Amino acid sequence: MDRKRILVISSAIVILLFASFFIGMLYSPYGRVGFETPAAVMSKTDSLLPFSAGPEGQPTAQERLVIYNAHVSLETNDIQGGLGKIRLLAEGYGGYVASSSRSTYGIQSRAEIAIRVPKDKFHAAVQEIESYGKVLDEGTTSEDITQQYIDLKARLNNLQKQEEQLHEILDMAKTVDEILKVESELARVRGEIDSLQGQINYLEGNVEMSLISVALTEPAPPFTPPGMDLGETFEIAIVGFFTVLRGMIILVVSLIPLAVVGVPAYYVYKRRKQKKG
Repeated sequence: MDRKRILVISSAIVILLFASFFIGMLYSPYGRVGFETPAAVMSKTDSLLPFSAGPEGQPTAQERLVIYNAHVSLETNDIQGGLGKIRLLAEGYGGYVASSSRSTYGIQSRAEIAIRVPKDKFHAAVQEIESYGKVLDEGTTSEDITQQYIDLKARLNNLQKQEEQLHEILDMAKTVDEILKVESELARVRGEIDSLQGQINYLEGNVEMSLISVALTEPAPPFTPPGMDLGETFEIAIVGFFTVLRGMIILVVSLIPLAVVGVPAYYVYKRRKQKKG
């Protein structure tokens, strides 16, 4: 067998193995082998604080109700110290820590902390936090909720007036049936009032106390060659073997219809060619 034929056969075998592997991966029941870095989840606690407003709870014409939020990602060698500084900063500005968490992936530590500070201290707090490490990412957002707040207050006002009228009607009710109907309507209106008041309190709290979310990470460790786990390596090798085998079976079975049609057609063509010759 000459070298050219050996090269052709070897190439065909390699192509067949690669095709089998990819087909096996496509239909593999074993899934993918990989590592995922869990995403840190930060819980957020909102505060309901009194809000200074104009007549009948309406904001004054010069005042806009704006919610300010910021996120800062820092790289630092002292995560514990960074958390301590941010806690002290929040307390010093008259705010508080809304949530905090710390975790370790491999040998790299990570922490997240969310603080709320008065809106007039928001920008100063962000600037100071940025000095606690190397800034990897930073962003601020603002949301004007003036119109939403005005609409909620107007709806609340109407419901409160409706509640007063229902109390007057209740005082005039004479039969048990009338009393029950009015009390049922009063309960519905009171439920809507409580719901609206909760939304208003939520917005007031977010306006008065701005949220700053901070992520702290340690610098990435220098690369070190990973150790070899023989058991895991052998397991992956077995999965790879059966993946290739599965692909070969799929490929062979898929080619059977072509062989059933192609082989007889080839022999018919070959005989006709011999007869003409």
